[in-house]
Amino acid sequence: MKKIYNAVMLGVSLLIVFGCMGQESGKKLKGISKINYEELETKIPQLLEKYDVPAVSISLIEQGNIKWSSVFGMQNQTKKADKNTLFLSASIAKPVTAEVFLRLASMGKVSLDEPMCHYWTDPDIKDHPFTKLLTPRHVLTHQTGFKNWRYMTNDTLRFESRPGMEVGYSGEGLRYLVRFIEKKLNRPFNDIANEVLFTPEKMNNSSFKKQDWYDNRLAAPKFADGNWGEPFARDVAIGAGGLHTTSEEYARFVLSIMNKTEVSKTLRKEQFIISKNQNKECIASATNPEACPKNLGFGLSWYVYEFEEETIIAHSGANNGERTLAVFNLKSKWGLVVMTNGGNGNYVIYDIAKLAGVNQNFIAIEKPRRVFESND
Repeated sequence: MKKIYNAVMLGVSLLIVFGCMGQESGKKLKGISKINYEELETKIPQLLEKYDVPAVSISLIEQGNIKWSSVFGMQNQTKKADKNTLFLSASIAKPVTAEVFLRLASMGKVSLDEPMCHYWTDPDIKDHPFTKLLTPRHVLTHQTGFKNWRYMTNDTLRFESRPGMEVGYSGEGLRYLVRFIEKKLNRPFNDIANEVLFTPEKMNNSSFKKQDWYDNRLAAPKFADGNWGEPFARDVAIGAGGLHTTSEEYARFVLSIMNKTEVSKTLRKEQFIISKNQNKECIASATNPEACPKNLGFGLSWYVYEFEEETIIAHSGANNGERTLAVFNLKSKWGLVVMTNGGNGNYVIYDIAKLAGVNQNFIAIEKPRRVFESND
């Protein structure tokens, strides 16, 4: 998932592709409601076939509980996908990394506004004065001043702007935060995530790095051109991606945000306050500006859409051959998590979102702009 506004950042993980508004774009929905699960069971296999996407894992939250969870399609060219199939979450791993940090902050082990240079400084920027300014808050609000990935700057990490000045989506920022946490706490990040998040929330099939129990469980990616790839698992945690999990376990993570108190009330409230409003960027870039809410932008890792009728929290993800989405409403406690192993996965995801009754304005902003074209 990689575009939070083409005008603002390259390769962003929210896939804010401003599409045309439909006739129902002004419809005021209160989140997922009156879902026809039989219709979903019937139509999802049809969507996979239509868009040439091998598999999808989907979980729906209603009234603070996982109401329905299912998996459709093929894990790879020969094996059917099931609830044991692990999907690569792509950039929706970032809010999970943020949650680990916020739980640590609530324990007093780290702080949002502490300079990270006291524990970690990347060698590429060790002599730059901005290094001393860089804090976890800059990372979680995507205001580090870094590009998305260092290969965009000749494989060298460098500041494009002063930290805190501009929104610029950055996977390198999340990598930096993970290294800071590891150095400060002197422990591998995945071990910390297991202790403070995965184990407490019964996410026993979730990991940021390769595990023995991954064998024969990873969904293989199928690219948009119809070719298959091999599953990829990281040897070390990077925080910006690399998380293998299921939609049901990710939904448990979302529920932990809705229902639990491991993060202090102050930090949890701050998590969903927009750091910099990007309404003007949305209006300038949207096919139909009426889709844009008055306020939208990053909180602490999650993207917040303050529509007139409801506030939507979301993040999406995209790798070559994988597409994912997590979207929810804190007030009414509904949510949707969708993971696919196909390069055309966003067509499936946003058709499912429409069937599930997700806010039409959100869909209008986020759905793929291009009409699907078959490779046949």
